[in-house]
Amino acid sequence: MHWLFALLLAGAAPFPVPPSRVSDTTRTQDGVLLRVLAINDLHGALEPQTWPWSGGRAVGGAPALKAWFDTLSRACHCTTVRLDGGDEMQGTLLSNVGYGRAAVAALNAFGIDAAAIGNHEFDWSVDTLRARMAEAHYRFLAANITDTTGRARPDWAEPWTLLERGGQKIAVIGLALRATPTNTAPRNVTGLAFGDGAAAVKRVLPQARAAASFVIVVAHEGAFCDSGGDAAAGPLAAAACHGEILDVARRLDSGSVDLIVSGHTHSLVNTVVNGIPVVQARSSGAGIAVVDFVRGPGGRREVLARVETPYTDRVSPDPELQNLIALFKVGIENLTSRAITRIKVDLRRGGDEYGLGRLIADAMRNVAKADVAIVNNGGIRADLAAGTATYGDLYRVMPFQNRMLRLTVKGDVLRQALEHAVAGDRPDGHVSGVELWYDSKQRPGRRIGKAVLADGKGIDGGRSYTLAVSDFLATGGSGYTMLVGSPAADLDVVDLDAFIQYLAVLRQPIAAPDDARWHKKGGGG
Repeated sequence: MHWLFALLLAGAAPFPVPPSRVSDTTRTQDGVLLRVLAINDLHGALEPQTWPWSGGRAVGGAPALKAWFDTLSRACHCTTVRLDGGDEMQGTLLSNVGYGRAAVAALNAFGIDAAAIGNHEFDWSVDTLRARMAEAHYRFLAANITDTTGRARPDWAEPWTLLERGGQKIAVIGLALRATPTNTAPRNVTGLAFGDGAAAVKRVLPQARAAASFVIVVAHEGAFCDSGGDAAAGPLAAAACHGEILDVARRLDSGSVDLIVSGHTHSLVNTVVNGIPVVQARSSGAGIAVVDFVRGPGGRREVLARVETPYTDRVSPDPELQNLIALFKVGIENLTSRAITRIKVDLRRGGDEYGLGRLIADAMRNVAKADVAIVNNGGIRADLAAGTATYGDLYRVMPFQNRMLRLTVKGDVLRQALEHAVAGDRPDGHVSGVELWYDSKQRPGRRIGKAVLADGKGIDGGRSYTLAVSDFLATGGSGYTMLVGSPAADLDVVDLDAFIQYLAVLRQPIAAPDDARWHKKGGGG
């Protein structure tokens, strides 16, 4: 299959621009000084997808995204830069089989100029990330990565870069996710520290500002905005949004950077904080942020921002990239198209707890023959539609290929792990073998009042229990540091294969369990 990768990489040069029917509602003729086009969290989504909100229309996919980028650039009649907010590669078999080569080749074809280093860029080790960097025609940036002393910077962690386009000079500063050590396997970032984002920007800002007319931050830190607003059509009030990247913006001098392109939270963000516009365009190629710096009255510079939905039926997908993706798919089609099981009704991720999460947790506990299982929600990456589920469908749900372990832990450690799962605004994990009652108004670590195991008993702090988890959690991923060092039996199976084994013994079509396992005080089950 290496020849297919070579074809993809060879095809990364610019292709002929296809005709398109995209309208540009913010076109301001010669008044646009700079247009920024940005995506984030592509996660290897090289093929179009239909989303619950897209009305049955396909969105994204590398060939359509290429056409959208080119059309939006051409329609502006202005200087344009193209940026990426990180997490480019991990997430689909089409990308993962080559450790992200296909995704990087696609971003090369898009004409991306610079990208933040996302936490999932480390999933296959720093060495693999450096190999992808060498293949990229754009810069990977992170100003907040140092060694653990905080004094030395790895030579591959470039803090910022200067772009020169159409007579304009644009400085782009990168930020990695501060929580990267708990959002990838900790062993993959041994010896690295991920520092404070605002402090990192301030360190390089004087040099960047002196060199450029525009300073833009690409950050793999995110936010969430009130879904009651239409962030795609226009900016939301800062009060309607919250998140780490907004905290970074508040700690910078007002207007000290001209734009922040954010990522990581897979959300729709279009707001202004502390005089700084902040955008994020969903994930998986489901949005493109379009930010125009325009010449306003009296020569004052103004910003117009929106998030476009790149429907595939509004462009002619780039034919060369389409052909290359099709060629690459041939090598994995026999695997991805293999029917595995039948699903009774759509299994979607939503709310504090959902059937797909319970089903996966039950599978982990069953395969491990453990007392309890915990599955972190971040490891459940896609919904499952009703009907036949193929290997490719299931791979999208669980793409990380984590090994399954059976830990032996004391009851006190088990309770700490369960407390950690409910330390945030809502449960951030699914469980099997235990039912829990918690009070979110209590301080983290003291929220669970009652815990009942499958045998009807409570958790005895001094007794030993078996716990099924991925090696990601067992080594401290997602903040489960209390599990590090626990006696572990390797089950010689990855999480996806364990899930498939479990599905094979269930009655068809499969209906996910609907028994509530988290009970919130004062709320529903």
